[in-house]
Amino acid sequence: MSGREEAGAAVQRALMACMGPAAAGQLALAQVRLAWAEVVAEARLERGPLTSRVRRVTGGTAHVEASDPMLAQELKLRGDALTWAVNQRMRGRPGATIVLIGMAVSVGRAGAERAL
Repeated sequence: MSGREEAGAAVQRALMACMGPAAAGQLALAQVRLAWAEVVAEARLERGPLTSRVRRVTGGTAHVEASDPMLAQELKLRGDALTWAVNQRMRGRPGATIVLIGMAVSVGRAGAERAL
């Protein structure tokens, strides 16, 4: 095991000890969200008021919410490339256990937190 993998495993164990068994899933989702943010920024798909966010992942499908219908259409058109890029970005990161197989895009208030 490399130093990076050992560090990742240590973080995962610490999270499970402090936050319970759901912590590993939350860490994996956080890694998807971080990779998504990096990929769309690099692709210049987030400018001005146009934003998108991964809301959840189910069965390997990232459920992405876009702030604008035109952005949603662009994300759909680039879906395969974005999915591949997010998976590549997550490769080797501690806690990044989710592998995306696709994405579903909807239009909403991306970036705005909803009350539970």
